[in-house]
Amino acid sequence: MTLLVSAVQSAFSRRKRDITDVPIATFAEWCDFANKFIYRKLVNLDPERFVKTQSYTISNSPETENLPSDFKHIKPEGCGFYYIDNNSEPTSTPLTRTGYGSVLRGFYITGTTVVFTGIESSETYTLRYIPTQTKIDAVTDYFTTDTLVTGTEIIPDEYLEMLVNDLDVLYNQWDEDTTSESLADFRFMRTLDEMLEDIRKEPDAYNIPDPVSNF
Repeated sequence: MTLLVSAVQSAFSRRKRDITDVPIATFAEWCDFANKFIYRKLVNLDPERFVKTQSYTISNSPETENLPSDFKHIKPEGCGFYYIDNNSEPTSTPLTRTGYGSVLRGFYITGTTVVFTGIESSETYTLRYIPTQTKIDAVTDYFTTDTLVTGTEIIPDEYLEMLVNDLDVLYNQWDEDTTSESLADFRFMRTLDEMLEDIRKEPDAYNIPDPVSNF
């Protein structure tokens, strides 16, 4: 079940017994902080949860195209531009990074656009990228990449305790209770570590290409 901000608010209220002094906008901001923090952790740990795609057909060099409006980066393994063959099948062949003025086959990113270089005839590539997040600003929002119930889930409900512990740290900062903040941070880090050890869907094993055939 995808976590709803109002449901998390109720769970946090049960933890603290009384949070009626916390403005709705403040609590929503705390949820946004938590959602973005956990997202950054998971993007590095299990990027395939969040990868989105967009296709590009390139026929000139250089050729400039717009990046997706929700483009964040292509840093994780498996992200980037991948060649689509003549049968419209995806391949594991990535397009390499080049730079301004290059005549080599590749691409470079500048601002909100991508510039393809060295491609003179029509070729299709699929961009696999990590998207940005929509800001949580209401109790009707969800802990997903776009705050909608249909969006990609960031914090599954099984890790509600971790989220409540995170919010408790922020609450104690807001309440200027440094002693409680320290204890809350300890509880949060314990449950965060537990989540990060458990949440990945695949084992930490990777295919290493055999370079022998390249010679």
